[in-house]
Amino acid sequence: MPDHAQRPAPASGKVLPELAPPLEFAYFRTWHDRAVDPARPNSFADVPPEIDVVFVFPDYTPDDSPFWATLRDEYVPHLHAQGTRVVRTVDIGAILDPAVPATPEGFRAHAEHLVATLVDACGLDGLDVDMERTLSEAETARASGVFRELARLIGPLSGTGKLFIYDTNRDGSVPLFRQAADCFDFVLVQSYGRSLSSLQGTWDSFAGQIDPAQYLIGFSFYEERSTNLWGDAEEPFETSRAAAYADWQPAGETKGGIFSYAVDRDGVAEGDDEIRRTDYSWSIRLKERMLAGS
Repeated sequence: MPDHAQRPAPASGKVLPELAPPLEFAYFRTWHDRAVDPARPNSFADVPPEIDVVFVFPDYTPDDSPFWATLRDEYVPHLHAQGTRVVRTVDIGAILDPAVPATPEGFRAHAEHLVATLVDACGLDGLDVDMERTLSEAETARASGVFRELARLIGPLSGTGKLFIYDTNRDGSVPLFRQAADCFDFVLVQSYGRSLSSLQGTWDSFAGQIDPAQYLIGFSFYEERSTNLWGDAEEPFETSRAAAYADWQPAGETKGGIFSYAVDRDGVAEGDDEIRRTDYSWSIRLKERMLAGS
């Protein structure tokens, strides 16, 4: 685990605002942060206050990177001061660690370890689990057991104010979700490249398990050298899929909001592989668009 995991995190003293629609969340790829590589033009701390929750998406960021201390000591207090929560993303694989005994005691110890090392160590506001695979029956039982133990510590059942978020590219029929839906504050569906006509059907699979205010749909900015050409954030802004997602609502309901992946690429044209500084103009306009329509 990172060295910082054993050090106390500073308290910001900031009372963060209530999370109510319309919400905007964003995933920042930490390996593109200046604290990881001083040659990078963007900083996690520059995410604007229009973003209600920003995710620490830490692939390719080693445990001994100076990013972690900077996150704890500088970025989190700064973002809290502007009203933005900071949440750590982890893959479902971390929940399914086969070294953890498949017992109530093992699940509890693992959940406590995850919260201590991934949330509390840097003074973060919660945990986001990325669930993109088909699980066996045994894996579903293991993950459900850990989720229930995590729900004692974070999420709406815990009373702690810490967030527990489920993000996925699947629908609401997945057995694991059906077993643990009440554990989560929010559900984020990776809707990258999807047609507007598909959105209602996906929501229908979650309806009845969560409130629509807990439901966010997401688009992706263009990642450098990516073969995933989603086309979500192509100019002109007004006719983009991202703007259409901001406008879309489930029939007769109001969704929680939207989220973006690779927000450090906000405004970069699809096919542009240069690492560029962003002013988060799309994120700001998307929040303004949702507020105007609410």
